[in-house]
Amino acid sequence: MYRTLIDTKTFHEQAVSEILEMNDTRSVDADAFHTRWDEIYDVIYMSLSDGEFKLLYQVSVESLRQTMDEFAVQGDAEAGARLWLSKYDKADLYPEVKGVFSVLSERYPIIITSNVDNDDIGFAMLRGKNLPIKAIITSETSKSYKPDGKIFDDAISALQCQPDEILHIGDSQSADVLGGKEAGMITVWLNRPPVKKLKQGIPVPNYEIQSLVELLDILSD
Repeated sequence: MYRTLIDTKTFHEQAVSEILEMNDTRSVDADAFHTRWDEIYDVIYMSLSDGEFKLLYQVSVESLRQTMDEFAVQGDAEAGARLWLSKYDKADLYPEVKGVFSVLSERYPIIITSNVDNDDIGFAMLRGKNLPIKAIITSETSKSYKPDGKIFDDAISALQCQPDEILHIGDSQSADVLGGKEAGMITVWLNRPPVKKLKQGIPVPNYEIQSLVELLDILSD
């Protein structure tokens, strides 16, 4: 959802700078702090054992707390996480989303799967856009995070078709490319500029695009 449909701009970077500033730790490298926070965030939710589930809000707080500890930043991790998440009140869809969805929905059922809490601010904005979709499956509803197979199985059940008949599009190499491939789907990696290299251990996607508009060419046959 985020960075695929919703433009997150520089909200996370802004939040990191403000967190460091409000805790009077401007000497900490903000980029290094941001990168490490992202890494710990992914480790926490992706290392949950079978049957174990945490809301992403909880993951946000815990990952920020661990990052602050590593960088010797004193302060309230929950207040910092709330500051970050509040930024998404100003988020909006990428300009091409509505047009692409309008065209594709005339030929295909569309389902959104997202690692997001049901009370997420950006998720509320997305629902209010009334996009022509069949369903939205969140990690909270599924009690499963991409790349885990269950959330993909839920999507397959909702679409009532075979996995290899599904085109899964997403920006995350692990959640979307790896997860979609392991689920048996056709994968499209949305590698928005600035483009990134595929990480070691991530399977090559069936397609790589830089804008959702390119889906119209892929599905034109």
